[in-house]
Amino acid sequence: MNRGQTGVRDMKNIETKVEGDKLAADKEKDMSEKVSLVGLDKADVLCVLYNASKPQGMGFLQYDPKPMSHDEAAAILEHGTYFDYLKGRVMKVDLFSDDLDPWGYDRDNGPGAASRAIETLRSTGKTTTAEMERDHQVSVERSAREVRIAMTQPTILEAGGIYLGLADVAEVLGPAVERATNRKEL
Repeated sequence: MNRGQTGVRDMKNIETKVEGDKLAADKEKDMSEKVSLVGLDKADVLCVLYNASKPQGMGFLQYDPKPMSHDEAAAILEHGTYFDYLKGRVMKVDLFSDDLDPWGYDRDNGPGAASRAIETLRSTGKTTTAEMERDHQVSVERSAREVRIAMTQPTILEAGGIYLGLADVAEVLGPAVERATNRKEL
């Protein structure tokens, strides 16, 4: 293994340890509790969760920066209730029942993110706010930084596991990340 690969492995091991500790604490505190959707329109729920979520990794290739409308969400819900990624944004939610399991959403969008989005909907009746749009832009920038780093790293397969890099898709992914972060209308 060359020196650069050792650095990638070490960096990933450190990130994994830190994220693992953080995730374990967050899961116990915030992410294991269901979020009640009772009394809420599922199209509004999909809108607010989508509008509060961020693009991640290869999701930048399909990323749409425009907030979702109620009518668009209603049309999407006619085809299903589980969403892994939606227009490039990481979701990891199933809206089938009136109890939302926020674990996957919160893991990728931040601890308590689903609950905050639903609370915004309950308290304001809105599926997007100026604060939510600012937070979204910050999340896009943060996610873009992570992807830019990953685009410098090769994918490494070794006995200890697979360390995913994005160097092999940088030519395609790089321009999409730049488009997402150079938008002035956000």
